[in-house]
Amino acid sequence: MAERPGEARAEEPAVKRRRPRAGSGESLGDQAYEHIRAAILQGEYRPNQRLPEDEVAARLNSSRTPVRVALMRLVDQGLVVRERQGWVVREHTPDEIREIYEVRCALESMATGLAAVRASEEQLDTIAAFYDGPMADFIQRPRAELGRMNRDFHEAIVRASGNGRLLDEWLRNRDFGITYNMAVLFTPDEVVTCVAGHQRIVEALTNRDREGAERQARIHVEDVQAAACRRLDALRMSAGLYLS
Repeated sequence: MAERPGEARAEEPAVKRRRPRAGSGESLGDQAYEHIRAAILQGEYRPNQRLPEDEVAARLNSSRTPVRVALMRLVDQGLVVRERQGWVVREHTPDEIREIYEVRCALESMATGLAAVRASEEQLDTIAAFYDGPMADFIQRPRAELGRMNRDFHEAIVRASGNGRLLDEWLRNRDFGITYNMAVLFTPDEVVTCVAGHQRIVEALTNRDREGAERQARIHVEDVQAAACRRLDALRMSAGLYLS
């Protein structure tokens, strides 16, 4: 059976750790940046969690200098804050979370509408393949896999819009992991809502219905925002944990 887009044959580790290849041009600072960024976006490093330079350096088998450089880059991106006691994973306020979703809604509704009229048939076939199957199959899948599928699905649509500037803005907004990683916390009912929203988007794209595609993308983001807020509220009440 052909492997669907976003489907993993084996469970992937949360964060891959490796040394830069000789001659690759990748610095230790780049490696540290990619490691910390991925750990934040995947929820391994939680909001308000401290990031001691020596501990992160020990995990990477490196010195503290490249870790410090990486943390400074992440401060510029809004994923880490600098405090007197050191570096801390940033926790987004409710207003910031609302703004992130509003930006996502604007970007993705526009991109989805453009994709409806600009995407090639091959691109549409790839997009449709993500959620081609019975709903029960998606409900039973590991939530981390659904999270990866979710990100890849939306990226495929934005790329199919044919607008490079729009893609750049979307990729920057994607770095705020709350917008694409909440699937790992979804209940079965929320998975159904999310997948059904994706399938309606695919239908509008397949019909080359620009207005319908924009509308379905907007509805989908609003549904996901509501589900994400419920999951975050539940986390706050049960364990005081936050996902950024």
